[in-house]
Amino acid sequence: MRALLEQAAARGQLRQIDLHVALFLDKLAGGGNPGLLLAAALASRAVGEGHICLPLGHVAGKPVLAPEPICQAPELSSWRGQLLASGVVAGPDGRAPLVLDPDDRLYLARYFNCERTIGEDLLRRSRGIAAVDEERAGQLLARLFPASPEIDWQQQAAAVAILKQFVVISGGPGTGKTHTVARILALLQTLAGNSLRIGLAAPTGKAAARLRESIRTARNTLAPDLAAVVPDETRTLHRLLGFMPHDHAFRYNRDNPLPLDLLVLDEASMIDVPLMAALIEALPTAARLIMLGDRDQLTSVEAGSLFGDICAGREPGWSAPLCRRLQRLTGRAPKPGAGEESFADSIVLLRTSYRFAAASGIAALAGAVNSGSRKALAGVLAGHFHDFSMHQVEKENLRQWLVERIVPGFRDCFVAADPGTALAALARFRILCCVREGGAGVAGVNRIAEQALRARGMITGNDPWYRGQPVMITSNHYGLQLFNGDTGILWPDDRDRLWAWFLHADGTLHPVAPARLPAHETAYAITVHKAQGSEFAEVLLVLPAQDSRVLCRELIYTGVTRARTKLELCGDRHLLDLAVERRVSRYSGLTQRLWSG
Repeated sequence: MRALLEQAAARGQLRQIDLHVALFLDKLAGGGNPGLLLAAALASRAVGEGHICLPLGHVAGKPVLAPEPICQAPELSSWRGQLLASGVVAGPDGRAPLVLDPDDRLYLARYFNCERTIGEDLLRRSRGIAAVDEERAGQLLARLFPASPEIDWQQQAAAVAILKQFVVISGGPGTGKTHTVARILALLQTLAGNSLRIGLAAPTGKAAARLRESIRTARNTLAPDLAAVVPDETRTLHRLLGFMPHDHAFRYNRDNPLPLDLLVLDEASMIDVPLMAALIEALPTAARLIMLGDRDQLTSVEAGSLFGDICAGREPGWSAPLCRRLQRLTGRAPKPGAGEESFADSIVLLRTSYRFAAASGIAALAGAVNSGSRKALAGVLAGHFHDFSMHQVEKENLRQWLVERIVPGFRDCFVAADPGTALAALARFRILCCVREGGAGVAGVNRIAEQALRARGMITGNDPWYRGQPVMITSNHYGLQLFNGDTGILWPDDRDRLWAWFLHADGTLHPVAPARLPAHETAYAITVHKAQGSEFAEVLLVLPAQDSRVLCRELIYTGVTRARTKLELCGDRHLLDLAVERRVSRYSGLTQRLWSG
């Protein structure tokens, strides 16, 4: 088996780390266990592919290591026995490097422990319905949300947040998630006599900055007495938890919990399982947790599909007890979906978009992509919209077609008066690519952009850094408070010294000498993955020339919904059809823990 795994690693079917994990665990077990070698290698590879575990039943008795099936996995019952007898595989209550659960999901122990921590904690926080002063809460809800002849789902979300310690609010762009949460903060803080310690956080700096801006905008629509109690200081999750880079640990943890009574967590679809587990351990047991996100977006870059697993991709259907309380608080409630309290009581879906007009092509395309229906997609593509268009450009014409959009799209970044204005201009237009390599990938499009802008005199000189250059950080630097995905722009100061300027979550501009920047890249074009947590007035979404395994419904939906006012989609129609029909599927046991618990 070792020789077969080494061949698979040489062909790229396994990573080197997958091979070494398998060899280490086999040595730890005494050697000579081919079933263990194979299972450990596949479990490690599964994590590298974004899964939290390996369902043995999916591979047992079948050829593995495709596309060249060089060996066959053991039958499930015998394989399970081999693993549990190895000494390095334990059941859920044991201690071993690998964990095999009762449903034959094989985990690396770290990921099993993270998943269990999250599942047990969220289940506990989701249980029960709090006692509140219903008369006062009802009056505040009526002040915060105008009367409506139909159920106001934003108001329902706020009422659920009064009654539940843990709440998830999921909705697409423009459905008013932060508008709603600002009202929730005003509501809870007023009911608590302004005594709540509130934290606002997001996974990245740009997402935290957007949360701050959205909270401030929503706060301006509140009465002065209610607006006064709504905080707007936002932080990244790493900063909130007090990451200590030299120790690779967080200052706040189970033994030193966060000084919070309520935490609002935005862009939750970007959060990976280990980071969420660290947050859960640091959050006081009595604290409220509100998660905001879009369950249809791309999952985190790292392992797991945390937010999707929590929402479970289903209509929640609240229990009869919760609906009765909502009726008393708001005067309206939906028809109960279940008789008894369940985890579904903590899930709220916002469906009405207030950003896009009824005739919006962006909204229509997002809906069609989410449906996974070629017929629905064809209907949108056959229409004519003021804010959306699709272009199928021949390969030989792609460069010129892109140049015609790049030059006007980025011109304001070069003629701005100051770095703040240049950053604002950069936020108005961005090119999003599905892949990194190739003429239609990030590398190729950025090359075309620099050549076109240099030819028109916007980029001067031959230095690697130049005025107006957009840059994106690709690795964390905690000392500089720069994190993977942060975007800045190069601009001279009043003494003509070039700096890279970044907008912090608190709204201040932070200059960094270009030579001190951590790993970074030019960012006229960025991947859709890197665009998560951002929005732009105008987006040009570029599909690759050939099919790729990264092309999927969630990727296209995420790219489409980064645009606020205008979207151009460049690519082959057949590739778009393939992508929309393909869904991301990541293995984990979290949905079962939560929804069957």
